[in-house]
Amino acid sequence: MVKKKIIIIDGSSLIQNRGTSAYVHSLISGLSKINISSKISIIVFVPLNCKLSFSLKNNIKIIKKPFVNKIIWDLLLLPLYCWFAGGSLLHYTENTGGSFLPRLMGIKVLLTIHDVSFLKPFRLVSNPSSLKQWIGLFYRKLCINNIAKNSTIIFTVSKFAKKDIVKELRLPSKKIRVTNNCLSQKFLLPRTCLQEKKILLVTGSSNQKNFNFTLQCLKNIKNILKGWKIIVVGIRGKNSQFIKYIGEIDRDDLIKYYDQSSIMIMPSLYESFSIPLIEGLSRGLLIISSNKGAAPEIIKNFGLLYNPKSCEELKTNLIHALNKNKFLKKSNKHKAKIYASLYTDKKLAKVTYNNYSSIID
Repeated sequence: MVKKKIIIIDGSSLIQNRGTSAYVHSLISGLSKINISSKISIIVFVPLNCKLSFSLKNNIKIIKKPFVNKIIWDLLLLPLYCWFAGGSLLHYTENTGGSFLPRLMGIKVLLTIHDVSFLKPFRLVSNPSSLKQWIGLFYRKLCINNIAKNSTIIFTVSKFAKKDIVKELRLPSKKIRVTNNCLSQKFLLPRTCLQEKKILLVTGSSNQKNFNFTLQCLKNIKNILKGWKIIVVGIRGKNSQFIKYIGEIDRDDLIKYYDQSSIMIMPSLYESFSIPLIEGLSRGLLIISSNKGAAPEIIKNFGLLYNPKSCEELKTNLIHALNKNKFLKKSNKHKAKIYASLYTDKKLAKVTYNNYSSIID
């Protein structure tokens, strides 16, 4: 009887509601939809307090294990869990990982680097606001070069991110494989309500999100936005007749805010992918997006691009959106939805699994 090859996936990010957790969730979901060799078993190790709901195949398992903190998990616990499970391949999924113990145990390592924003200056990304965040930043900076160098393959989420990783870490381009983030299948369901005069921002408090500057630009042009309301998801603030803050919510609960809105603004100075862009396109919104980072690559010709540090360019695009052809032409909206629907968990999983197989074989 041929012994099964065992692949271990790091599921530690699933205890948080972040972009990296959406990536891992999609990867597991996608792996359950594709053909996996009977000679391969996949185990996803997650922290004990992780709440999950997956429909899994027989050769894919989720196992809950003790979790102390991210550093101990990466460097000690996960390699040990992998070794005791008989794993031959360990996929770290959240920018960091350990290479010493896996090498000692003869385990090959793969790494997903979502972005290298933590290597950027604080004028682009906000400096840490707590001791825990400072420790996390120091750990990522200390860890990244070693784990990237010793990984057999590095996955990342866009062509832009790949170029940025090559630039910052001086890695060979052929070592890095692009596996795009994907759209939750719930975003492909029929609309939940009619569009209203609402402009949506799905954002955060980091400098790279460029929210404060954008909000001031919008306040300066309130005269052309009469009857319109700004909806902000992701951060809290003081509500007014002009702006409503929703705060942080589960990504699947976002759908109703997309469906209520007609326009979406994505003003970030740096994004390695930006899941909200494809979410907005999938729900028929007109997208006005920053021309920085991966946004032009992701949005293609299905939205309007502008310099995120130019209030005048934002104003021009908003006027265009408000006055021209009642937003996008219907045919373009339809094409945009089809385009967004191509970002599937099945596609993400298939590319990733093919790389797993090539290494194991």
